Amino acid sequence: MFKKSTIHHFPVGNGDMTLIKIASGDKLYTVLVDMYIRQCSVEDDNKCDVLTELHGLIESDDQGRPYVDVLLLTHPDEDHILGFEKHFHVGKPENYKLKKNGEKEKIFINELWSSPIVFRRKCAKTHTLCADADSFAEEARRRVADFRSNSNIIGAEGNRIRIIGKDVDNKTDNIMDIVYELGDEITKLNETVIPELKVLMLGPLHDNEFPEGTSPDKNRSSVIMQWAIASNGYTNPTNHILLGGDAGVEVWEILWKKHNANVGRLKYDILLAPHHCSWHTLSYDSWSKSVDPKVSADALSALSQAKDGAVIISSSDNIKNDKSDPPNYQAMKEYQKIVQDVGGEFKCLADQKKNTDGSPEILTYRLTLNGPQLDVVEKPKKAASISIITGGEAIGHG
Repeated sequence: MFKKSTIHHFPVGNGDMTLIKIASGDKLYTVLVDMYIRQCSVEDDNKCDVLTELHGLIESDDQGRPYVDVLLLTHPDEDHILGFEKHFHVGKPENYKLKKNGEKEKIFINELWSSPIVFRRKCAKTHTLCADADSFAEEARRRVADFRSNSNIIGAEGNRIRIIGKDVDNKTDNIMDIVYELGDEITKLNETVIPELKVLMLGPLHDNEFPEGTSPDKNRSSVIMQWAIASNGYTNPTNHILLGGDAGVEVWEILWKKHNANVGRLKYDILLAPHHCSWHTLSYDSWSKSVDPKVSADALSALSQAKDGAVIISSSDNIKNDKSDPPNYQAMKEYQKIVQDVGGEFKCLADQKKNTDGSPEILTYRLTLNGPQLDVVEKPKKAASISIITGGEAIGHG
């Protein structure tokens, strides 16, 4: 059966969790960008069971291990990495143990994408890593050590790693074979060239790109990538997805100055509103404390490169007309103006159609020759593995 590419946005409140499935030939390559896997309970039964949903969307290998081809962490805040240690296998591949009691198997990670700069900036005295981020960092170090010990030969699945951005003090100079640099175009997933894929690495930005005297923090350091995906069997991308973690206003201003002569590098059919629709992505001013908070024209321009019919998605709690941030009501209004100008739409994941248990559904788009198309899914049961695609609605032809 001819496979189709899709993107799945999980409703996790103020957090990020996105699964991209890229079809090439008769295979699907899966990329998980961030995670926020909270424990469901009777007291909180309107929360989406994203772990069950994730297991229903990924495949198992010939050893019975559910897996993703790539796991990318944009930055190590808890709302982007919660659940990693409990639900994903860490350590040597040969130490993976299948469960015998009917519990969900841990998810096997064929290739890890990690940015040392993000972790280095996060580990300032005023910021501490959560347990899941510590576990992720340790797993990244293990995989780099494996690469070094194998005389810089790419190892087996489960040991593979790609470093996103050069580290400081020449720390990555002798492992450049696994480093993706700023401006690189990535066409591989799990050491396999994907003709349908071009990923442009836009961030994290280098320290010297920020104004003198400033110290890039964890949010300024988020990994930012433009995913350009062609329909299966084609090489001309017709689906552009911009993911930027929690990147703040300073970052988007710099990106606009760097790329305003080539705005194609910032264009998108789908934009995940940075930092859960925070006002600080668009402004230096506090929304709650400023009398007349101003939007940064450059940051707004960088985030306004929407293609016809584009969708901007807020991975957040419900957006209320108050002083909350994130999500922020006025930020939503700015994003709504952007998509209105191109006949598009703004969506908040908390407002997704509800399952029978009251939890919001996953927002899914098929990535087609004519751009992303909204999936219309009928779920007879809650189980994520049971779904019938009944139709689709085009959101853009860019």
